[in-house]
Amino acid sequence: MARNPNITGTCTVILYGAHYYNNIATVVLIIPDGGKYLFDIYSPDYNYRSIKKVAGADAFEIARKFVSWHPDFIRSQTSEVMDNDGHVIAYEVRPLYNRVAFGVNDVMYVNYFLEKDNKVVVHINLNEGVERVFMGDDQGKVH
Repeated sequence: MARNPNITGTCTVILYGAHYYNNIATVVLIIPDGGKYLFDIYSPDYNYRSIKKVAGADAFEIARKFVSWHPDFIRSQTSEVMDNDGHVIAYEVRPLYNRVAFGVNDVMYVNYFLEKDNKVVVHINLNEGVERVFMGDDQGKVH
């Protein structure tokens, strides 16, 4: 986990989710400019938006505000996204929620797949147990 990453220069901020009531699958990617990787969110365009040329310190403030909108939010978690050689290529900021509300604090799976031509495909999904609760077919139980 990255506590207070120090990004010099600018970055691109990708804001995913938080576009309708109770959209808890919310996450922010902070990608320092000048990197060799292209990030592709595996989702329709209306689920996310990108802000370019954001100062590094400002990016984390934007991210923390974005992920904290939900009433069951308790804190944010920042993690490093690394390539196969162990270099940090991005940062992920995600919300952690009240366990009473959803059965778990961390409600998402975020997976990064490094493909040819330095493309990183990002898949964002709700935890299967949390999704079953939202869909109403698991009698309120999270596994």
